[in-house]
Amino acid sequence: MKIGLRIPGTARELPFDEFCRWCADNGFDAVDISSVTPEIVGTARDAGLAIGTSDMPGTGDLLSVDKSQQVAGAEAAKAAIQAAADNDVHLMFCVFSPADPTIGRAKAFDLWKETVPPIAEFAADRGVTISVEGYPGPSPHCPALGCTPETLRAMFAECPRGLGVNYDPSHLVRIGIDYIRMLNEFAAHVVHVHGKDTDFDQEALYLHGNLGPTFHASRGFGEDWWRYTIPGDGVVDWLQVVRRLEDAGFDGIVSVELEDYRYWKTWEAESDGLKRSRDYLAQYVR
Repeated sequence: MKIGLRIPGTARELPFDEFCRWCADNGFDAVDISSVTPEIVGTARDAGLAIGTSDMPGTGDLLSVDKSQQVAGAEAAKAAIQAAADNDVHLMFCVFSPADPTIGRAKAFDLWKETVPPIAEFAADRGVTISVEGYPGPSPHCPALGCTPETLRAMFAECPRGLGVNYDPSHLVRIGIDYIRMLNEFAAHVVHVHGKDTDFDQEALYLHGNLGPTFHASRGFGEDWWRYTIPGDGVVDWLQVVRRLEDAGFDGIVSVELEDYRYWKTWEAESDGLKRSRDYLAQYVR
C-alpha cells in the first residue's frame, strides 16, 4: 500500500509541478487528479508520484431524467476514460449523485442502471475501473448511490465489470453504517481508499440532537454534531481497516482527503493537516 492525497483547497492554486515536488519531499507516493492530460500525468510521474484516481465527469447528467443530458454525460465520461487509458491511468473517481437531488435514490438507481453499465463496460475494455465513493450527497435528501451496502449490492448486480469501491469510512460512520462490516463484505471490490475520519460532538448532540444548531451555523465539513477530520482524530480504527485491507490483498493507495476545518483556508494550514494525516497513517500503511 502507498499513501497519497487528493489536492485540497488552496493547494489547487499552486503550480502543479511545485505541489508535486512538495508531495514527494513530504512522504507522499501518489496524487489524485481532476483530469488526465499528458502534461499533468507527466509532471506527477517526473516527481516520482503515481496517479491514484482521476475524476470522472458527467455523473450528474447520467442520472438526469433529461435524455439529452444523459447523452452529454455519457460522452464526457467516455472521453475522460479514454484519456485515462491513453495515459496509463486506471482508476476514475466519481460520486453518483443525481442532477435533481429530490428524485430519491430509487429513481436515481433506475436511471443509473440504464446509463452506467455500458460506460463501465467501456472502461473495463480499456483496463479502467470506475471507483465509486460512498459520499451520501447533500442533506436533507442524501440522494447519492453507493453510500450504503443496499445500493452497492444492487449496483454490482447490474454491473459486474468496470466498477469498484472507493472505500471511505468517514461517510459510513456518520450515516450509522458499520464500516468494518461493510469492508468485510465489499473488500474484493475496493480499488481505492480515502484517508479521512469522522468525529462526534456529544455536547452538540445533547444540545440539539442530529437536527443541527438553531442559533449558529455549523462548522465546516459537518453538521455541528458530527464533522470530518484528519485520520486519527475521529472514531475510525485505522489499524483494523488496514489489516482488513491487507487480508483482502489490497495493495493500492490510501489517499488523504483533507476535509477538516482546522486545517483549511491557507496552504500553511492545509500542509500541516496533510503531514499530520501522513504521519498517522504511516503507522499502519506499509
